[in-house]
Amino acid sequence: MERSNQISWAQVRAGIFILAALVVLAGAILLMGQKTKLFTPTSALNITMDNVAGLKVGAPVWLAGVDVGVVEQIRFKDPRKSNEINISMKIDQEALKKVGADSLITIKTRGLMGEKYVDIVPSRQYHEKPGDNFSGQSVHTIDDVAQKASVTVDKLNGIVDDIRQGKGTLGKLATDTTLYTNTVQLSAELKELTTTINRGQGSLGHFIRSSEPYDKLMSILTRSDKTLQDIQTSEGTLNRLIYDKTLYTKLTALADKSISAADDVRELNRKLTSKESSMGMLINDKELYDKALSLITKADNSMKDLESITARVKAGQGTMGKLVNEQELYDKLNKSVESLDALVTDIKQNPGRYVKLSLF
Repeated sequence: MERSNQISWAQVRAGIFILAALVVLAGAILLMGQKTKLFTPTSALNITMDNVAGLKVGAPVWLAGVDVGVVEQIRFKDPRKSNEINISMKIDQEALKKVGADSLITIKTRGLMGEKYVDIVPSRQYHEKPGDNFSGQSVHTIDDVAQKASVTVDKLNGIVDDIRQGKGTLGKLATDTTLYTNTVQLSAELKELTTTINRGQGSLGHFIRSSEPYDKLMSILTRSDKTLQDIQTSEGTLNRLIYDKTLYTKLTALADKSISAADDVRELNRKLTSKESSMGMLINDKELYDKALSLITKADNSMKDLESITARVKAGQGTMGKLVNEQELYDKLNKSVESLDALVTDIKQNPGRYVKLSLF
């Protein structure tokens, strides 16, 4: 049987369909390769979090806003021990070198209701050998915000109820009419006071309506200004105190001398209290103090003995007491002295009566 060399339209259509399918398949492979980093060297990265907030497998991973990987698996890390969730990802090897312990890893949403993605803040350092296990930080969801808002609304409702019941200061302000009454009364009294002042009644009204206080004040200010001018232009003591620097110079010199004198006094005090000086020995030497105390004790004992002797003499005890107190003994002693004096005089005048010398 002879073979036909003509191609039918059906075969052409089949070839075109197959070619188009191959082109679509190649494009899909390229797109999926870009999506899953099929043609880029990747490394595994595991993140542990308490809540993934609806993150799904296939979600992108962003590093500083750049798409660098994709989420491959989400599972509980160890359900028997904790509720932590492990997120397994594949990211670019070069990008992984900018992920470290100081990186902030969170789950964010594109827009309000968009898809979830893993957001990584780059580390401050470049890691040649990066790690593959890090901890992520859970973010607050809309449910958390709604729950907190509900709690806040409940608290506000409780505050409003308290105010309506007249509890607390704000409740009394809202329910008690006393403040309103007092405010109205105060407003009326202030109005009456203002009217009285405007009419010139009372001390304050007279002060405001009369020009006399103003004139007196201006007169005082004028005299004060003139006094200041006189001080500035005169050559008196007050002017010199203000403008002449001589007094300041002298006071400064006096202060310097006072400081120097104080230093000299401190040095003199140091020398006086030093153990090397006589005064320092008198002040600090315990032995000298003990000797002086012993001397004072002996002197005190001697005075006591002298007082005892004096008392005995006054009492007429002993020879000295009798000499002091008995007149008869005094007279006899006086006569004896006079007789002895007469004898000595006679011996001087007539030595021959008493002394005879004979050589043979």
